[in-house]
Amino acid sequence: MVWSKWDLGWPWMGLGAALVILVLMFATDVMRSRTAVSRWWDPVWLSWLAVPMYLLHIFEEYSHDVLGRVYFIVGGVCAAQGYPPYPDCPIPTLHYPLVNIALVWVAAPIAAYLSRRNIVIGLTFFGFILFNGVFHIVTVLLQGSDAYPGVVTGILLFVPISLWVIYVCLKSGVMNAKALAVSYAGGIAGHLGLVLTYSIFNATGSPAAMFAADIGCVSLPFLVAGLGSKLLGAQATTRALGAR
Repeated sequence: MVWSKWDLGWPWMGLGAALVILVLMFATDVMRSRTAVSRWWDPVWLSWLAVPMYLLHIFEEYSHDVLGRVYFIVGGVCAAQGYPPYPDCPIPTLHYPLVNIALVWVAAPIAAYLSRRNIVIGLTFFGFILFNGVFHIVTVLLQGSDAYPGVVTGILLFVPISLWVIYVCLKSGVMNAKALAVSYAGGIAGHLGLVLTYSIFNATGSPAAMFAADIGCVSLPFLVAGLGSKLLGAQATTRALGAR
């Protein structure tokens, strides 16, 4: 299948955005809430780190994977759903940029922005990231090289940094174990919702239903983390932020 310039170009746009964000994060203090401690111990700064991490992951998945295959991951998605490769695969190609752009270009930055007021929401996308990283590692172990797209960033970034965030939160008292579990549960719920979008398409055959499910799964981390933080009380959401 001959992919359009948009299909091949949007992951590169994300790469450019990731590099800009990383420069801002490491060269300035604009995304920090605690200048008296290392960036790596600042929960707000860590919440922003989820954005460029996932942009790099998407670039690995949808541009050129480690074996040099272009836009290879979409064929694997079709195969996993029992469909032939494109152009015969019925999954709408708009699904891939739609869900990823909504997730990483919109939702994750909003969560990071909210981290100063509600750290449970701010760090919720690390649940998404941890689940995704483990999923990639398990899949490549079971399926071999055909599952490569995304595994490099999964191993080098997603799993270790997600675990580091857990360590920082518990060690520094940013969140207790319950609040942290709620935060990560929101992201995990979002990833499970992403899996569900394919089931919805398989059941309905409707691209519109799939697109609606895409937006729904992007909203799940906010719903779960937001509701959970309200049930836990204000202490779980405000202890994170010291001097700016």
